[in-house]
Order: sequence, then C-alpha cells, then structure tokens
Amino acid sequence: MIENRVALVYPYFREKDPIEKLFLPLGIAYLASQLKEMDIPVTIADCTFESFDEAVEKLALLNPSIIGISIMISNSRNAFALERALRVRLPNTFILAGGPLPTLYPERFFPEFDLVFCGEGDLIMPAFCRDYLKSDDKTKFLMQIDPENYPGIFFKREKVLCSSPPIHHSQEIIRSLPLPYRKGNQNALYQYFWRKETQCRPTTIMMTRGCPYTCEFCSKPVWGSDFRTPLLDKVFEEIIEIKGLGYDQLWIADDSFTLDMNFLIAFCQEKIERNILMSWTCLSRTKGLDLKTAELMKQAGCVKVYLGLESGSDEVLALMKKNTTVQNGIDAVNLFQRAGIKTAGFFIVGYPGETWDTVQKTFDLALSLTLDEIFFNVPIPLPGSPLFSRVVGVDQQGDWEKASDVKFLYDSDFDEDALKQAIKSTMLEFENRKSQSFIEEPKT
Repeated sequence: MIENRVALVYPYFREKDPIEKLFLPLGIAYLASQLKEMDIPVTIADCTFESFDEAVEKLALLNPSIIGISIMISNSRNAFALERALRVRLPNTFILAGGPLPTLYPERFFPEFDLVFCGEGDLIMPAFCRDYLKSDDKTKFLMQIDPENYPGIFFKREKVLCSSPPIHHSQEIIRSLPLPYRKGNQNALYQYFWRKETQCRPTTIMMTRGCPYTCEFCSKPVWGSDFRTPLLDKVFEEIIEIKGLGYDQLWIADDSFTLDMNFLIAFCQEKIERNILMSWTCLSRTKGLDLKTAELMKQAGCVKVYLGLESGSDEVLALMKKNTTVQNGIDAVNLFQRAGIKTAGFFIVGYPGETWDTVQKTFDLALSLTLDEIFFNVPIPLPGSPLFSRVVGVDQQGDWEKASDVKFLYDSDFDEDALKQAIKSTMLEFENRKSQSFIEEPKT
C-alpha cells in the first residue's frame, strides 16, 4: 500500500564524482522542516553515501505518495536516471522536480516528471504536498489546480502547459521559516569523511539569500538578486543545534555573506558575546571591507576566506562584469593576511574575449599573492547566465557532472590541452613556493 509520505531526494552519488560536494543538502532540509510543521511524514533521501541501486531500493521500499527531486546542472543525469528507475518500481507515486535547472528549463522535465516547482520552493511546495495528500480524488485535484495558488508551479493538464511565475519570498517570510531539518544518520558519515580529510568536521549553513551583482558567468535562478538577511537569534539557534550534532566548523555558503557590513559585524559581535567556540570559513567579495572588520571576523572564529579573484587583467574582469579590479583583489588578500585569516583564490582562465597574455597575467597574479590555496577553472556557461547566451556551440550533452574539470563545453579559441598543462604547471609552482616558505632560514 502506498505510504502517505513525502520523500525528498538529493541525487548526488559520491562514487560518481568524489570531489568536495560532501555537505548536507540544505535546500531539501528546509523543505523537510516545513513539511514537518504541517505534520506531514517526510523522509530525506540523501544519496551521497549510497550506490544508485541502494537509493532506488530504499525509496521503493518506502513507497511514498510524493517524491521530490532537487536538481542542479551537475546532478541532472542522476535525477533523470532515478526518475526512470523509480517510475518502474513506483508507478503510482507522484514525482516532482525542483531546483536551479528545473527553474530555468521546466519544459525539459516533461513527460518524465509529473510537475515542476520553479524558484524558491519554501512554503509553496509543502503547501502543494499538503493539499495533494489531503485530496480524496488525486486526479480530480490535479485537474482543478489553479496555478496562481502555487507560485512557480509548472505542469501539463491534458497536454496543455499550465504555470504561474515564481516569486522570491520577502525578508519577513524568510525570517519566519523553521530551521532546516538536520537530524539523521548521515551526520556521522559526513563527519567521518571530513575528519579523515581535514581533521575537522565542517557543515554548511546559509544565512543570507540573493546576490545583487551581475557577474556574466553567474546564474542565480532560485535566490535571484534580492538580498535578504535573517534574524540573528535564529542563526545562533541553528549554530547551537549544529554544534550539538557534533560539527566543529561552519562553512558559510552564502554568495554575499560580507555584502552587508552591519549584518557581518553584528554576527561577529554576537558570536563573540555568546562565546561559541566554533571556527568558520566563508566566501567574500574583494571590496568594502576594512582591517577593523577583518580583525573582528578573526576574533569571531573566521579561519579562511574564499575570494573570487577570477583574473589578473582589469580588461577581463570588465568582460566578466565583476565590478572589481585586480588591485581590489590584491588589497583583499593583504587585508585578511594582516588580520591573521587564511585566503583562497578562485580564478577563471580562457574567458571568451581574453588572450594568452591575459591568461598569463592571471597565473602571475596567483603566484604573486600570499594565498593559502588557489583554484583554476575554465569558463562554465551555466544555463541562465549571460555567458551562456553569449558563447556559441554549447554542448548540451557535455559532461557537466565532473567538478574542477578543465574542459570547454562551448566553442573556445583556446587549446584545451595547452591550457590544462599551463594550469598544472602553475599549480606545481604554487605548491613548490608554499613548501619553500615553510623552510626556516638558517641563522647567522
């Protein structure tokens, strides 16, 4: 008999791509907590530590009424494969899709999926599940849906597409949401992996939503451009819960965590006052910070900041619409170093419109800075980004699932093998310089 339950699926399999994606899937964790508030039985099916066959078998045994699959570009193949396997085992289960890729291209998920939710699914997707599960006649319910009651819904009714535009929730609504549901046996597996790799046990937390910047290579279909901040009391309630689950470090995954100086300073001050001894890392922009704020971040437990430096050429940064300069990046690295915070730099090489000369400038910049880590990649034309619309020959069937792979998915003027070798040589030089810096100078 079908179980009156919702299963939320994160279709990432570590065995297929072991690169660092090993964090609790917060998107479905938020939806799970909202469903629980409605007294709807819900299971999080995080596939990270399972094989494909194990995940299918567990979901088939669960036999839920609704399965919701969270889909990004990097796990879309897994998602479609899961849907096909589950459709055979669970022909009466309603299967829906949500996440960045369905938001951008909802029509691509038919006829495989029964329904798509676009944009922020908070409150809307749980409300649909509640109404669907309560209905005595499921077919009649689906035939009578008013799309305006569920913003962002996208489905077919008698071969006719029905939809309503997605919304971005107000700051007040975001602040009213329950904490993401983090409980379950996956915590021990995540902690075991990270402790073995890094000697600490980090997990993600999301505080702010939205990014007002317009970088050409960026796609932000779910959170959008509206920047919203949470209530600090709820942030620290979540941090205390995270610590109680056994984690000892936070990876603050916000795109724009250091955008609002007042929020950043208030967070640091509150963490110090509460004496929460938990280190953290974050992304940061390169402008707007000062030494006093960086030192406060250090005092509040910040151990490393990741900076999107991207290029050693101001002309290329302008092409990327980064709204920053090379000097801004240099100043940011030096600022955090003075505050005692480690830094990591992300770089993009082979950008459309740049030359080998500007690529070399990027390599030179990466080697000249006192960074603790560097990462290189070629441009990835993410669907929904302006870059996706600008380049030609995008390989829609290309392998989007391998992280940090130097591979062009469009027609590039750069020689892929030559660029790969140049990155390899630069990384080797970086590691050599780092190792030399640890050698103590002889005393005279």
